[in-house]
Amino acid sequence: MAEPTQREFVLGEGTGGGGQNLLIGLGPSHPAMHGIIRITAELDGETFVRADVEIGYLHRAFEKDCEVGGWNNAIPYTDRLNYVSPLINNFGYCAAVEKLLGIEVTERCKYIRTIMAEISRVCDHLTCVGATAMELGAFTAFLYMIKAREYLWELVEDVTGARLTISYGRVGGVKADLPDGLAGKARHAFKETREVLDEVHRLLTGNRIFVDRMVGVGALTREETIAYAITGPMLRAVGVPYDVRRAQPYDVYDRLEWVIPTQRDGDNYARYLVRMAEMEQSMRIVEQALAMIPGGPINVDSAGRAIDPAAYVDRGKQGKTEGLLLVPITLSPNLEGQQRAELAGSTWATSGSSCPRRRTPTAPSRGS
Repeated sequence: MAEPTQREFVLGEGTGGGGQNLLIGLGPSHPAMHGIIRITAELDGETFVRADVEIGYLHRAFEKDCEVGGWNNAIPYTDRLNYVSPLINNFGYCAAVEKLLGIEVTERCKYIRTIMAEISRVCDHLTCVGATAMELGAFTAFLYMIKAREYLWELVEDVTGARLTISYGRVGGVKADLPDGLAGKARHAFKETREVLDEVHRLLTGNRIFVDRMVGVGALTREETIAYAITGPMLRAVGVPYDVRRAQPYDVYDRLEWVIPTQRDGDNYARYLVRMAEMEQSMRIVEQALAMIPGGPINVDSAGRAIDPAAYVDRGKQGKTEGLLLVPITLSPNLEGQQRAELAGSTWATSGSSCPRRRTPTAPSRGS
């Protein structure tokens, strides 16, 4: 029996004579990734020669599910369209439905949406830049960015009661008002975030390894970017100063001072610089909005009339809504319930059972 022969070969060389490219299937990526994607890659050694990319490999049927139920039933789905900045998706959807209904939210709600959307935007950019740095080997920068995001997620949790899938938006308003002391907490969180951004700038922006792996990579021209209808930091990274918050103002963006950061090279490094600059502008927007926010209700009804911040919440949870609009009730307007002591004598109270009972005034005696 002939002895088997052994031969060493490198990736992409093949076992026969001459070079031969290697086809590798990457994915479908698992559901915890940013959507489902499958790539059929053709490699020459370690160099990508060609890639056939199929995005949206798993259709989650959000649109079909949203056909059943009321407008607000779709809000938890908007959390999951981009779970890194769910608040922006909440408010975008709510604004679209409000436009269809022909209603306008209250002034306070506009400020709240602006504040929370920009906090969410910073969280998104911190995740994006941090993950980019990690993929390029800069794990320390990733940890710094996630530390800064944690400060901001604490703000989000204070306001919404959750950190990631928050379901905070409502058609006609928001789920709850801002808690007391949020402005002070925001100032502290932004101070810590700015320190992290300064540190990351010193770690990455001039780092030779980081620059070599970002400059010229994934570059798009201005014409290509516009032709593909690309928006956001990728559009601004080719020098187009377009931002829908400025071009078609909504909420209170046209009342605040901020600039649109741009770059010109259209590569990954330019996008990195745009996102780093946008985080500072977002914090600037939040600081102004917190200083200017008015009081008042935070929700309107389907006809656009302002309603009490927390009207009929407790009974609504139990499904006991018949005749509820005729019942006066006072509840804490936000999720903290910090007005609990003030509300001890409210219209509704509990009496040992889970069902609220109405307090009725004691009739005066005949002799009084």
